[in-house]
Amino acid sequence: MFNIPEGIRSVMKWHSTSMMLLAISSMLAQQLVSGQLPRQSQSQTEPAVGLFDEVQELFPDTKLDPAVRRLVVHAPRNTVAGVHVLITGLQGTETIAFSESDETGKLTPGTSWYRLIDVPVAENTGLDRNTEKYSGMKNPYVIRRAPFRIYDPFRPVQSPLMAESTSVALRIEIPIDISASPRDYRHRLNLDLGGHRESLEFVVSVHRAVVPPLARSTVNYINWHNIDNICSAHAVTKWSEPFWDMLAKYAHTMARGRQNAFWFIWGDYFTFDSVGNVSSFRRDLLERYIRVFLDAGMKTIHGAPMFGRRNWTSTDMLLSVQAADGKEVDAVSDRGKRMLAQMAERIITTMRENGWEKQWLQGVFDEPEDAFVDRYRELVSVLRRLKPDIKILEATMTMQATGLVDVWCPQVQEYQSNREFFDQRKAAGDRVWVYTCLSPGGPWLNRLLDEERLRQVYIGWALAKYDLQGYLHWGGNFHTAKPFEELVRFHMEGQYLPAGDSHILYPLPEGPLSSHRFEAHRIGFEDYELLVQLKSHDAVKAQQIIGSVVQGFDKYSKDVAAYRATRKLLLDAVDRYTGK
Repeated sequence: MFNIPEGIRSVMKWHSTSMMLLAISSMLAQQLVSGQLPRQSQSQTEPAVGLFDEVQELFPDTKLDPAVRRLVVHAPRNTVAGVHVLITGLQGTETIAFSESDETGKLTPGTSWYRLIDVPVAENTGLDRNTEKYSGMKNPYVIRRAPFRIYDPFRPVQSPLMAESTSVALRIEIPIDISASPRDYRHRLNLDLGGHRESLEFVVSVHRAVVPPLARSTVNYINWHNIDNICSAHAVTKWSEPFWDMLAKYAHTMARGRQNAFWFIWGDYFTFDSVGNVSSFRRDLLERYIRVFLDAGMKTIHGAPMFGRRNWTSTDMLLSVQAADGKEVDAVSDRGKRMLAQMAERIITTMRENGWEKQWLQGVFDEPEDAFVDRYRELVSVLRRLKPDIKILEATMTMQATGLVDVWCPQVQEYQSNREFFDQRKAAGDRVWVYTCLSPGGPWLNRLLDEERLRQVYIGWALAKYDLQGYLHWGGNFHTAKPFEELVRFHMEGQYLPAGDSHILYPLPEGPLSSHRFEAHRIGFEDYELLVQLKSHDAVKAQQIIGSVVQGFDKYSKDVAAYRATRKLLLDAVDRYTGK
């Protein structure tokens, strides 16, 4: 063997290594030109995009693994079909341009683009109620352990926009006209991400089935709203013209989400003298207020409960309005019942003279329990002496109110545990709604941020399964001054409201924003209408379809693909009974 000097050996080693690297570089270059380079390697330097079903929850750190570039959904007519686009791997400085075109290359009229906004979930929903701190039990039914961020509100956008973050989520809505021909409609979604171009395909398979307009809906749906929050969030003065304009925006946003019932608060329209007699009634304001919501397409007028608790550790019942002396008014005192009767006389006249009596449901005392029933009966008697056929709707925590309540509204877990009782009330002519709020937690259907979006969809399906007539939630816009930051908020000593319980609409200065959860609700209530249509022709088939994804308020499929397949079966079944 020759003895090669060390210096020459080093040069030879360098030369050999260089030749090998040159060969590898050449091979990679050829693969890149031919398109053989693995996509994972490309994504290290380029943004990635993918489509997501609109009923799938979405996070800023969701992985595109793999990226879906073509998505097909089946839909009825007289609605919108939505899809979400997630863009990852951005630097945050890119300008994002986007457009949609149909098979002919033209823009589909009415197509809307939105940018989803991510909000924080600081604590998880409790296994029973509130947050996990309430009972100290871990809730295994949440979609992710807190803290995390999740997309929920979305705002309208126009092309182009600035990325401003390393991931961006867009929502596209395609309107489906009631006269649309049943067939597949192919939509090309084109994106330019700072010079990197992507094209995706969203296919909407339109069926003959038709969602009825809101005015002909067969199920009631209400979110209570807070007028003071509307004023503070949008810097408008109550009863000013800017206030009325903003209230109309809220009404139209609610109606867009399939909400067809709204409330009014008696105390907003009355003032009293020092002894508790009505000194003024602003009937003009009440009538204008009601017409704002009716003009938006809603139909059920819910008078808010006039009495409340002093607190949740007391059994005091107090009138929710005060006399001029500022003192609290005991509900069943002579003064309390006189104030109730004087207000009721004027409200009843207003409803009658406007032809709204059949649309009106009145609350008395929110969530009455057994200890309140005797006093509750006294208050209902005051109303029924003035209007014997008044219809009382109540979020009920007792079953001792038979003959007092016309529309029962228990929480979903209470309904399911006492279904025989509530079925008897339906058989007797009463109606039954259900509600959710800061409870129930765990596996129950609710609409909190750390739960699947399918849970909001399935509320409509569960109502159809059990032939229930309505759904109520208190949290339309009861947010704090930080609606995009405080999604878990203080409620009372030892209790925090779970993420998203306080509001499902979000305020920007120009108006309210819808949310992912609100749209999932809408889809579920549209499905309810389709299930009702099928029931009228084939009730057995309808129950079979429901049962394949929803077996109860606490038992259901979490598989988006299973929901979509079942919804197609529903649409196919309704198609058979729907004209062209």
